[in-house]
Amino acid sequence: MSTEVNPTDPATIPKFVDELPKPVTAKPKYFKGQQRKDYYELKMIQAEHCFHKDFPKSIIWGYNGLYPGPTIEATKDKSIYVRYTNLLPSKHFLPVDFTLHAANDSQEVRTVTHLHGANVDWESDGHPEAWYTRDYAQIGPKFNKEIHEYTNHQPGTTLWYHDHAMALTRLNVYAGLAGFYLLRDTVEERSNLPRGDYEYPILIQDKSFNEDGSLFYPDEPPFPVPVHPSITPGFEGNTIVVNGKVWPYLNVEPRKYRFRFLNGSNRRGYVISLSNGEPMIQIGTDGGFLSAPQEIQSVELLPAERTDVIVDFSKCEGQEITLVNSDEIFIDEHTRVIMQFKVCLPLKCEDTSEIPERLAVSLDLHPHDAHIERHLPLTATTDDFGRPMLLLNNRMYHDPATEKPALDSIEIWNFINATQFDHPIHLHLIQFKILERRPFDKELYQNEGRLEFTGPSEKPHDYEQGWKDTVKAVTGKVTKIIMHWKDHAGHYMWHCHFLEHEDHDMMRPILVMKDVHPVQEQHAEIQHEMPEQKNHDSTIVTGNNKHTTPLLNNTQYITPTEEKIEYSHASLQSAYLEDDIEYNPQTIPLLTSTQNITRSSETAYLEDNVEYNQVSTPLLNNTPNIIFSKVELPHTSSLKDVTEHQIVHKVSDIENIPQPTFPSTEFQPQQRRSIRRRRRWY
Repeated sequence: MSTEVNPTDPATIPKFVDELPKPVTAKPKYFKGQQRKDYYELKMIQAEHCFHKDFPKSIIWGYNGLYPGPTIEATKDKSIYVRYTNLLPSKHFLPVDFTLHAANDSQEVRTVTHLHGANVDWESDGHPEAWYTRDYAQIGPKFNKEIHEYTNHQPGTTLWYHDHAMALTRLNVYAGLAGFYLLRDTVEERSNLPRGDYEYPILIQDKSFNEDGSLFYPDEPPFPVPVHPSITPGFEGNTIVVNGKVWPYLNVEPRKYRFRFLNGSNRRGYVISLSNGEPMIQIGTDGGFLSAPQEIQSVELLPAERTDVIVDFSKCEGQEITLVNSDEIFIDEHTRVIMQFKVCLPLKCEDTSEIPERLAVSLDLHPHDAHIERHLPLTATTDDFGRPMLLLNNRMYHDPATEKPALDSIEIWNFINATQFDHPIHLHLIQFKILERRPFDKELYQNEGRLEFTGPSEKPHDYEQGWKDTVKAVTGKVTKIIMHWKDHAGHYMWHCHFLEHEDHDMMRPILVMKDVHPVQEQHAEIQHEMPEQKNHDSTIVTGNNKHTTPLLNNTQYITPTEEKIEYSHASLQSAYLEDDIEYNPQTIPLLTSTQNITRSSETAYLEDNVEYNQVSTPLLNNTPNIIFSKVELPHTSSLKDVTEHQIVHKVSDIENIPQPTFPSTEFQPQQRRSIRRRRRWY
């Protein structure tokens, strides 16, 4: 190592002296079978890696000992199998916080690999509690498979695989456990895009180093805490590493190149652009190709977000173009630059690649098709040690699941960010579309629990138009997304992809339920008091959306409480029977904010001596502006004598609003059971 280079001081580290490496492509094996599906084995091992030509080698953890790991290339609708073998040491080389959930009573080194953005069965999804130790000596309670099956039933796109072990994700990914998974489809085959030597996956991360060139990760936050080692609210490195090299360069020809950018950092965001001011041609986002290419001057990527772009160097011969970062958070003169393109190679042959006018066919989701609209607050509290802790839906990870979408249902989720940070929110299993963002009075929401909009809705940015699996939930705004829960049922996750936040309980379970109809959750919709409008830009959100009123079936017992509903003779078209009532599904609204729902195997429910037939439970279609929280039926001996009634509604009280959470003692860790399950080959 040169004496003047100090790995701890980025000002002493020469930039653009290491060539950008291209990750190696994983080679499959073939297992016996009629279809001869590709089978891969990737070994997680400790190895040495050189981040910079003037650094000594550093210890890393890598798939097959490589950083980044080998790139898996797959084909749409062709299944592959991958076995990720844990051959890591029993002790971590980065500081482990044993006070975190699952870390205090489990082995120090645990791994499980998640294919980020994949449409996959939950047992192959890389559930954080499906972790395992070396040689599967210990396994987590959700562990079921040693070999992951990826069916690849989704559009071609840029995916990535990375470690997802409970309470260790931030350390394992930072140590090097990440790699690309490129899914290709016929859209790509028919499009004459740059390929081969002219296509590069680009993994951008930030790191810090010790003087001996080894990786540095803090063992405590920048404020005193009674725990050591302790998790920190977020890690930002002082150098930028691309495909495993610090500030590398890439020699290019004067022609078109395709770059698949991925933000693989723990916490840092990037706003990427070219130093010469030339535009990039965006062709894809997290979930695949756009319907048509578009010019963009810059693209913002929070951790886990990807973008697929084409850069045309044909008019830049002899130039040195820097890929710059104009993000304003945790920025300095060194982290403002990412890498450099040197247009210095001669053109090997004529560039016949094209930028097509059309790419993927647009298959948008429409809000009026949604069954449920959920309002999900992002809030802050403190843990038992006085450390800040961010929460989703006011709950910790181990609290019972509250997001239980029905298989084949369409839902709208509203992220109400009442924290002081933006958060990249990632949903497993599905790709979604961003509908809008809208500012609200954060102080009013924090103090009184009332959600009051302070401005009009904002469309997603031009670079966010495609399918996404990670979205920037902006502080002080409600971010609205829409998704279709399809293909798989089971246990999935949603979480912040700031890895320190994720490891410290900003993660919640999703239970996708099969063979049930969509039922409105009691926390999903909100009805707020309607104070006088202060100005024309101020709007009070309400939960009554005529396009997203749910369909309710198979709800056997509903406990009514406050709201009175009286039925008119005109609204009950079918005959009244003393012990059996049939309802017209077009005229009888259903509960949208049921307080207590319990399920039974019986086929009818009784309330106030009135029997409801399950078969005739009505479905609600296009019933606007009706919120039901509690029901009382009129006491009458014979409903066929009823001639005229009215429907009376009450605005649900403040208890129905998702309240912001503040420091309290109500969040107590729950003891978990470690269940060893039968392992299956696939």
